[in-house]
Amino acid sequence: MNQNPHIPTAFTNGRILTMDPGQEDAEVIIIQDEHIVAVGDKKILVDYPDARIIDLGGRTLLPAFIDSHNHLSSFACFFPTWANLFGLMTKDVILDALKTHAGKYPGSSWIAGFGWFDAKGGGVDLTRYDLDELGSDRPVLVIHATFHMSVASSRALEMAGISGSTPGPRCGIIVKDAGGIPNGVLIEHAQAPFFRATMEPGIREHADLIRARAEELLPLGITAIHDPGVTPAAARAYRLLQSEGNLPVSVLMMPHGSTVLDNQPGCWLDEPATGCGDETLRIGPVKVFADGATPETVAFSMKMMGRTITSGNYRDDFRDVLLEAVRRGFQVCVHSFGNVTTDAVLDAFEQAGGEAPAGFAMRPRLEHVSLLSKTQIKRLAAMGGCACIQPQFLIRATARANLFARAPVENAKWFPCADLIRAGVCVAASSDDPGGSMDPRDPIRGSVMGSTMSSGDGNTVFPDQVLPFETWLWMYTAGSARAGGQENERGMLKKRLVADLVILEGALDPKTPPVVDETWRNGTRVYCRQAAGEPTSAAGPVPNGRIVSRRLCEGD
Repeated sequence: MNQNPHIPTAFTNGRILTMDPGQEDAEVIIIQDEHIVAVGDKKILVDYPDARIIDLGGRTLLPAFIDSHNHLSSFACFFPTWANLFGLMTKDVILDALKTHAGKYPGSSWIAGFGWFDAKGGGVDLTRYDLDELGSDRPVLVIHATFHMSVASSRALEMAGISGSTPGPRCGIIVKDAGGIPNGVLIEHAQAPFFRATMEPGIREHADLIRARAEELLPLGITAIHDPGVTPAAARAYRLLQSEGNLPVSVLMMPHGSTVLDNQPGCWLDEPATGCGDETLRIGPVKVFADGATPETVAFSMKMMGRTITSGNYRDDFRDVLLEAVRRGFQVCVHSFGNVTTDAVLDAFEQAGGEAPAGFAMRPRLEHVSLLSKTQIKRLAAMGGCACIQPQFLIRATARANLFARAPVENAKWFPCADLIRAGVCVAASSDDPGGSMDPRDPIRGSVMGSTMSSGDGNTVFPDQVLPFETWLWMYTAGSARAGGQENERGMLKKRLVADLVILEGALDPKTPPVVDETWRNGTRVYCRQAAGEPTSAAGPVPNGRIVSRRLCEGD
């Protein structure tokens, strides 16, 4: 196929979902010079007599997906270089996996493993002494699947200068035994020196890792991401790829401190503010942590069966950062799991609204919200706020479905996706890749989980929060664009927006979900699905069991 983007290309003869409330459906869409130039009925073809015609053949065309919370530059790009510990539930198996990985990658560098999910609940209680059994002089770090907790070996603790006399950092915990000796478990910001040691390669290596991981998104129909943790070093890697023309997806960089989980954006606040950049690489909201992901660091208050249950504490360092960022003209997004945390976050945003520069339209954004009251939802809606959610977290809810059925929360709701939408809150869908307990990047799979409110086992956990499959596709497109302040750039099939498109084969039915047939970025087809049995390199199964190819289709 001739892929000259200067030649008009018209898509027709299929279902076209524009995700544009001003024109929800169309018969034809025409793209040229990397942008959409016309949307409407077949009459508009008269104005483009030389357009090449793409016959959709009954397939569905919609905007390409936007993963609004993808840790591409930090955890995700390093994940392939670590030992994969997903699904391993005993110490012996985990240690065997680490030994195998160390043998595969010999040398003096760190032995890192990722994917260990729930030490206490899963029956795995790792400590430094377990990791010391590897018998290696190399430092060992095992990272929890949420990245909010890790376990370090004795050698790793020694290299970081951590001993019994080391005080816990602000907003972090160095867990110690009854004798005051660190047992290797590190929570929240206590992990900072270990993340610096394992995730700070040279700019060239970092850029190459980002590019390789980003290319994997194209077969999933994803052409843009919001990266919620871009350190100054990661920004340099992104800018290198952009200057070379080698950035496979568009990136909204969400400024972050120099180390993961750090609430000190520092030099970022002296640079151009949110919105600066171009359609390939743009500055997004500053990322701030108000809480974590462990029981000690998430502040909940739940009323169940007449009893009030409280747990955890939120961070005491987020408010000042949020206020200062807004004063300097930055939007802000806040990691906020617990409902007590969310109250504090909404209070901070309301204060920030009174201190914002003249003419600044603040758009509060909450990440990972999972337990909200009606009052909190109304407050967020009144501020014109956004909520970024991850359907993969329903796996945890499904595991606790019987508990929720027996003792529902009386003062709030878990995963109130429908309530948020009904209240007028913009909801964006995302993966949190690579955090969690699965590979969550596929927006089709995420839409299936969200539209059925289950993890795929047929058990609907929150029936009152079920939304149509098409609504979840909206969250992965227009909703995510709105949450990133990109509604005038992408996320809809609308004149003058970026020509990022996805073509789906199959009905929009969560029971028999469609598959990504083609992905187009900037008006050029960058992925096409091969016929089953003819992949050039198999990427693996998609929801209906078909096989996709990672071969990019430029110039075919």
